[in-house]
Amino acid sequence: MTAGSRRIAVRSITAAVVWVALWGCAVKPLSTADQPIPLAAAASPQVVAAYHLVEDGKQQLALGQTGAAIATFQKALALAPSSPHANLALGEAKLRQADYRGALVYGDRVARLVGDDPEWLWRIALLRGQAYEGVGDRTRARAAYRDVLGVDPNNVEARAGLDRVAPE
Repeated sequence: MTAGSRRIAVRSITAAVVWVALWGCAVKPLSTADQPIPLAAAASPQVVAAYHLVEDGKQQLALGQTGAAIATFQKALALAPSSPHANLALGEAKLRQADYRGALVYGDRVARLVGDDPEWLWRIALLRGQAYEGVGDRTRARAAYRDVLGVDPNNVEARAGLDRVAPE
């Protein structure tokens, strides 16, 4: 295979992945409870495909298919390793598996990727709160849930989490 034909093959595969991801999202409605954070307008085809794989994985997670969701999120990360969407989704799936330390690892990756964007900060803090709660670190869980409420004072999950880890 020549270098030119390899480039054409890679472009064809990328185009096919993007088409399948876009088609899959077009026929499946997004959950209104967890609307995605919008992508940048100039996102690459790999980032767009990864984003749609994340949405597919979230639907799998909602159906209780945690293993399949993790595999889908890992495919998304293979396409776009620095995708905060894929890293956060994988962290949330790790929570479902009770892999709290794994969830914290992905939460930390997201934090490094997004900086101080408030739309992401409360999501990261919620993930951390749930993970710290899972490992029994009530002090850090309380701090993380308070961070969520600092950004989103009406967050029901953070309020419930704070109630669960309140000092006895």
